[in-house]
Amino acid sequence: MSAKSSSGVPKNIRPMNARKKVGVSGDSKVSATRAVRQRKAASPRTHASLVNGNELIKKTNNLKISELVERLSDEILILLFSYLDAGDLLVAARVCRRWLCVSNDNMLWQSMYRRCLLKTKAGKDIGIPLDTPTLFWKKKCIEKSVEFRNSRAQANLNSIDPFTTLPKQISGNLQQLGVKFTLAFYDGRGTHHYITHNDCFYHRMAVSARWHSLGNLPDVSRLHSLKLLALNPVFYDQKGIACKNSPCQRSLLEEIPFSWSKLTSVDPIGSDSMVDLYLIHPGVVMAAWKNGGGMAFISANFHYNKLIDRCLCGTFNTRHVGSAGDSLSSIHGFFDYNATVELRNQRQTIWSQQFRNIHAINQPGGARYLDVINESDLYSHPPLEKPIQFLWISGPIKNKTEGICILDISVRDESGRITTSVSDFVKVVPADSETCFGAECTEVISHSSKNGKSTLVLETEADTKIRRVKSLRLCL
Repeated sequence: MSAKSSSGVPKNIRPMNARKKVGVSGDSKVSATRAVRQRKAASPRTHASLVNGNELIKKTNNLKISELVERLSDEILILLFSYLDAGDLLVAARVCRRWLCVSNDNMLWQSMYRRCLLKTKAGKDIGIPLDTPTLFWKKKCIEKSVEFRNSRAQANLNSIDPFTTLPKQISGNLQQLGVKFTLAFYDGRGTHHYITHNDCFYHRMAVSARWHSLGNLPDVSRLHSLKLLALNPVFYDQKGIACKNSPCQRSLLEEIPFSWSKLTSVDPIGSDSMVDLYLIHPGVVMAAWKNGGGMAFISANFHYNKLIDRCLCGTFNTRHVGSAGDSLSSIHGFFDYNATVELRNQRQTIWSQQFRNIHAINQPGGARYLDVINESDLYSHPPLEKPIQFLWISGPIKNKTEGICILDISVRDESGRITTSVSDFVKVVPADSETCFGAECTEVISHSSKNGKSTLVLETEADTKIRRVKSLRLCL
């Protein structure tokens, strides 16, 4: 008989819920060590693989990253490159010659074509040769991407804004395409210095771009020429947004000879306590710090007339040239012109108005002019909503130049064609007897270009100090 405890249960029998005391004896430690040794002996391959893996890691740590990449086969590189988008793939092609060859593989670009362009109208019309040569799919992918982009840019341009008589969707299309305006300075050492616009403002008839972070430029005396370029992304995702690292097509908008000494030797178009403003090209103004402080900022205006074609269809060295029928026709426009005129700075509208059914008056020599606002009509002298001043910024410094603004003009003849388009900087000057056309006035805004001449006569009311446009004449 086994001994019983005080509770009546045999001592050698434990209840199921009774806990076992935790403790490891010396014999248990020895048995555990033997078990580990037995497991290693039973699986020598696993143990050896762990040792070899550790040695491989040690050897890998001693190698350079470039040596590791060189050991990758072309098949593995193609597999890795297949996860990149078009922009990143072109960036990878610039690493080395081997990556350039691998990134040009037809299989990669055929997959890219199917992923991005197969569902588009441009991607469906393609002829595939039986024996595809090297770079075939890469060239087709870039070519069709440009075609798809240009077709999107021309979408909805047939709808005309009744106020400006320009296509409605120009500003929206430019922003959706991700077009950027860039300065390209060329120095005497054969180097181009590129600066993308810091900010951009879209108005009713034109877009204004500003460059006010010019600290990376070399000495201005070394700069020889200046190009204004439009940078247009080539690749877009399925939502129509430009890919992050997409290459850009460069289109020349304006080319300006640049000589700092010559540009600053002429009279400025405007001045304030800090800078002098110089009109270096129609629609382009450059600011120079006073007392020889160098360049402060550059501002440029681009009229919407044919701007989509100019941004997309030019090259780095060649501007896009429009059709031969851009000049004023002698058949149309004698009785029915529509004009829209706007005074503004880069951010705000000072005055804007549209004029319909304007009659042209012929002058000797074939010229004709439009009396848009007549001095004798006392009820048609519109007031200016804001003061005439040019707001500018350069780094952390902000200021304004009085008496300088931007003049935007669009004139459409009775055939529906734009005959005059202007977006340029103008200055308010004291009036004289010739510019007032016999009217009593105090100030005049004049602008002359190859498209004609525009003259606004301003009068300031003595009691209210309100400026009004007393007369407006457009010479075509």
